Amino acid sequence: MRKYLFQLDKKLLDFNAMQMDKTLQHLFSYELDSSKEVLISNEKKLSRSFKINREEKLLEGRGIKGFFKDYDSEFLYIEKLAQGEYGVSAWESVNEKMIKSYDVKIDNIIRLETVLKAMSYLKKGDEKWFQIQSKALEFNTSTLKDELISLPYLRDINMYNYQIKTVKAVLTKFRGRALFCDEVGLGKTIEASIAMQEYIMRGLCKKILILVPPSLVEQWLTELKRKFNQDFISSDSPEFKSKGSGAWSHYNKVIASIAIAKRKGNSNIISNIKYDLIIVDEAHHLKNRNTVAWKFVNSLRKKYIFLLTATPVQNNLEELYNLITLLKPGQLKTYSYFKKTFISDKEGLKAKNVDKLKELLSGVMIRNKRSDVDIKFTRRNAVTINTTLSSEERLLYDSLSSFIKMRYTKESKVLTKFVLKNLQEKMGSSFLTLVPTLERLTQNENLDIDEKIAVCNFCDIAKEIAIYENKNNSKAKQLLKIIKEFNDKVIVFTKYKETQKFISTFLRENGFNVAEFHGQLKRREKEEEIEKFKATAQVLVSTEAGGEGRNLQFCNCIINFDLPWNPMAIEQRIGRIHRVGQTRDIYVYNLASKNTLEYYILDLLDRKINMFELVVGEVDMILGDIEDEADFSDIIMDAWVRSEEEKNMEEEIDLIGEKLLENKRQYLKVKELDDNLFGNSFEME
Repeated sequence: MRKYLFQLDKKLLDFNAMQMDKTLQHLFSYELDSSKEVLISNEKKLSRSFKINREEKLLEGRGIKGFFKDYDSEFLYIEKLAQGEYGVSAWESVNEKMIKSYDVKIDNIIRLETVLKAMSYLKKGDEKWFQIQSKALEFNTSTLKDELISLPYLRDINMYNYQIKTVKAVLTKFRGRALFCDEVGLGKTIEASIAMQEYIMRGLCKKILILVPPSLVEQWLTELKRKFNQDFISSDSPEFKSKGSGAWSHYNKVIASIAIAKRKGNSNIISNIKYDLIIVDEAHHLKNRNTVAWKFVNSLRKKYIFLLTATPVQNNLEELYNLITLLKPGQLKTYSYFKKTFISDKEGLKAKNVDKLKELLSGVMIRNKRSDVDIKFTRRNAVTINTTLSSEERLLYDSLSSFIKMRYTKESKVLTKFVLKNLQEKMGSSFLTLVPTLERLTQNENLDIDEKIAVCNFCDIAKEIAIYENKNNSKAKQLLKIIKEFNDKVIVFTKYKETQKFISTFLRENGFNVAEFHGQLKRREKEEEIEKFKATAQVLVSTEAGGEGRNLQFCNCIINFDLPWNPMAIEQRIGRIHRVGQTRDIYVYNLASKNTLEYYILDLLDRKINMFELVVGEVDMILGDIEDEADFSDIIMDAWVRSEEEKNMEEEIDLIGEKLLENKRQYLKVKELDDNLFGNSFEME
């Protein structure tokens, strides 16, 4: 029978009662009759019957003091012997023979006896011997054992055999310095996070820095908390910023965008901190060793380092050399040697001495391929539906857009680029989202008189449009039509809480059971809304925060009511349902009003690069180095500001599209090198 520890509370023994701790309450909860007596015996062959008082959480009965008074331990063992019968016992007492079995100096014998007795009696003295002993038992695991101790503690993760083998290889063969290069969609983030969890639980990692693209910071934070119960802090959070430059050393677990971390003021501080583990996601952005980002990561003081990328080569083999050098300097010797020995063409896309290169790479790199792991991804089906703004909406959209364009490049304390860009984005969602922002601006005393008149006018028009939003909104009407025709569970995504509220109310008024998900919900409320969607609701209306880290593969349709300006954000929405474990083809509906900025973005992504037909994760590869210089949304906004007429915007979009097409062609060429160089050689045996 299994034994359980319970705390012996002697305070009420003089009153023929003993307070039950949670262990006893739980154990005795299986006794069906609340007034039932339990028979308890001990190692001295003494037996007594005691009554369970559930209401006051007491064990009561005559003789209870005599039964427990002679125990010196603060904790005792209890085990169930039969229905209604239990046995109580203490640990073996410390005796002279036990003490002599320890090889210690005579001066330390008294101290040893004190420690052993405290541990034997399970007493919680100043040095918390009981807690130490308990923790030691819990984590009595050698780092050399070929087993993963973290797996029982993970949440909502469907582990695959190749992932377990990958983590074991990282811990043993690679000794914590590894390039995770699984093909897109196979779970590099999960593998790296499990390896991190193993190091944490084994006491080998405390100080950790995770560097990711800005768009992935929130996703990493959410998934590490939800699936691994790890509390990281973002360098963007108010709490982190409140501690100034000292925050980097103060917090042990930090997630930051590499763009922020590499800034001179931050990089000088970070480079002087000793880290146990550095993780870099989308590590192909470190492909050039002459960049600030590469030099920054190379300068970090770290015991372990994980680099994650699905494309270790994007343009040429020199990029692979640069990544490997970050992990294990000297593994590929000097670049001149590497180039002479392994590169056979001027472009750097053809390899020679492939077997020798594979052998060197196998010491730091793991690449699982779909063909090796037998995971199939279902098809994507995308539909773009263009709606028409009403005359009032069109007038407001055009006039406010002109106002934004005229002021976007000018210096202003109030109408900053951030504020103006935000106004433009909100118009692409719904006009009622404009109202709170415009109202705040009208109250700002720093606006000049002309700006204030214009903003007040825009605010009045937006309020009038918002009154009839649920009747006149053309996107809402299309949304209703799609949901009715699809006749299955659907996720509707929006960027803004005001739009979410409008959509939810509109759908409920039309007879739909709706669940809502947004970042302000408490953890329990989030779980309840997901369960509601899974069980009874046909529609989940979710903000960006709603999608992160959730297993929503039971749904196979999403509707983008509004459109993020960054393709990676769109990809992350789709990734909520199009991922490992999805068994059905998925459907993506995009709503955009004609001749709006979102209309041009969809045209660019759909017509130019066929984004919605790409394999999971390939979008980032095609964006390539475009985002190394500026955020994609800023590139789009700059193009919008430069275009005075519709024709100009089409030309601007074509220029961006040509760059994306060039990246796509390069990506296809690199895939050929990938098959030749990596092939199946990194399949875990």
